[in-house]
Order: sequence, then structure tokens, then C-alpha cells
Amino acid sequence: MRLLVLTIAALVALAELTGCGPSSPRPVAQEAAKPTSVRLQLNWLPEPEFGGIYAAELEGMFAAEGLDVEIVSGGPGVAAPQLAASGKVEFAVVGGEQIVTLREQGGELVALYAIYQDDPMGVMVHESSPHTSLKSLWLSNATMACETNLTWVKALERSFGPTSMTFVPHGASLAEFASNPSRAQQCFLFSEPVALELQGVKTRVFLARESGFNVYNSVVATSSAYAREHAETCERLVRALQRGWESYLKDPGPANASMAARNTAMSREAMDLAAAKQANLIRTAETELLGLGAMTTERWTDIAGQLKSLGTVSEAPPAQSLFRWSAPSRQ
Repeated sequence: MRLLVLTIAALVALAELTGCGPSSPRPVAQEAAKPTSVRLQLNWLPEPEFGGIYAAELEGMFAAEGLDVEIVSGGPGVAAPQLAASGKVEFAVVGGEQIVTLREQGGELVALYAIYQDDPMGVMVHESSPHTSLKSLWLSNATMACETNLTWVKALERSFGPTSMTFVPHGASLAEFASNPSRAQQCFLFSEPVALELQGVKTRVFLARESGFNVYNSVVATSSAYAREHAETCERLVRALQRGWESYLKDPGPANASMAARNTAMSREAMDLAAAKQANLIRTAETELLGLGAMTTERWTDIAGQLKSLGTVSEAPPAQSLFRWSAPSRQ
């Protein structure tokens, strides 16, 4: 009997030493390895403007930073800025201008990572068009399908004076543009021109930055409160996004295949074309120095100041309150 008791005691002691006993505490290392779960709300369907985000998911960049990121698809009517500002999601992709304009509506967003260093919005004309610049088009009597309340349209008038152009409503259909060689239409560089190219209609695009107003776009943002209370999580997300975009710019194929499976409205061929068209808006001379996704105080000061001078907002918030940026380490 004594031998049995000693044997049982020895087994219990061994179990405690090896951490296998039923009452042994969970190892500290295992507890520390538990990933931080966050949601990243997109403002549109899975498309190449989010390519680096999906690459970070596919290639484990989020996981390497200890993050479990749920990428939430967007679409028409999805209020991504409000979802992030209210804390319903931790992060969201928003328009750069919304970082500023939301302040006057009572919401505070902080930009963490700017996917597009140059605004991809612009105006497309047929390849046969005589116009060679946005200024040339603005000073003509051409017809353009466009939302006239856009900030860069106001900036065009400030830069080039009154226009003789005729404006018509901007709709979803490309049929009128395709059939009329003299028509101009607002667009995103990687969207409508790609769809038309696949239909055999060749275009040229004048980017909105020609107006003098050039905003960061497709910006990953969070609420001011979350940025303040979870600074380390934000930094880890930025590092993962940078590596994801570096990978996507080298080879967009895997992420495009994944996005095409999730968004059947855009073909894999269209995604590959879009990825090529947008690359120069993502990787610029400035990002070569500061890193992909970088933002500067000077740029945000100019953006906020122009929004005020153009009457979009009544006050220009301090640039330092609009963004957080620390260049991620390259490993």
C-alpha cells in the first residue's frame, strides 16, 4: 500500500513539473500568444484598392503581429467612417477627406495608413480626345458626367476660373460615355477605365490632383479614443499593412485570386489590370523615403487648409490630430 501511495505521489509531482496536471496553470507564453481580435471594415467590395490588406491576411502578416483581423466587406451604403468613429469596428478604410469632414459631424477619426498617396479620382476622356490636361478640358465646352459638389471640382474653378463645360448627372452606366467620343466622365483610375478597356474602349485619365487639391485616399483609420488607448495594436496593424502592400506590389496574383472569388462582379483579368494602373499612386518618391502608407504633417495641414478655404469645412483641425504615423521597421 505504501508503495502505491508513493507511486501516486511521484506521478502527481511529475505532472506538476511538466505542466500536465489537471490543476496546473496555463503557461504564460501560451497566454501571451493569444492574438488580438479586431475588425477592419472596407468601404467597398474586395478589389485591388484593398490588395495589400488581403495579401497581409493570406500571407500571415497579421498573424505575425499577433492580430486576428476580420476583414469586413463593404459596398453601397456602408458607412465605414461612422462605424469606426463610433467604435462599432476597430478600423475602417475611409476617404482621406472624411478624416477632416467628420469632425464637424461630431466624429473623430485618426488616419493610420494611407494606401493612396495620390488621389485616384479623376476624369476620363476617350483616347482620341484633343484634350491633354484637366485644365484644357475645364476651359472647353465639353460635356462631363460629374458630381459637381466634389472638392476637387471646386478646386478646378479656383485654379482655372469659370468653365463653359456642360455637366450631366454621373450614373453607374458607362454606355453613354462609350458611345460618345466627345464625352468626359469622372472616374477612379483603377475602376471605370479598366472596365472600358476590357470592352475595347481606350481612355486617358486626368487625375484630380491637377486641380491643386490632392488628398490621401483609401485611408485605414480608427477612432481617436482607440488610437489613444490601443497605440500598440495600431502600430502592429500598420506594420502588417506595410508588409502586405509590399508583397502585393511585387505579386498581386494570389490576393487578386482571393478577391475575385469573394467579389464575382469583378473579373480576375480586371483586377490584374487595376493593380497595374494603381501601383504608381501607392509607391511614390515619398514612400521610398518614409515607407508605404506614410503621411506627413505638411500634407495634412495643406489638405485641411484647402478644405476650409474651399468651404467644405468651417475650421481646419490641427494636422497632428488627424493622423498617427511611425515608420514601421523593415525586417
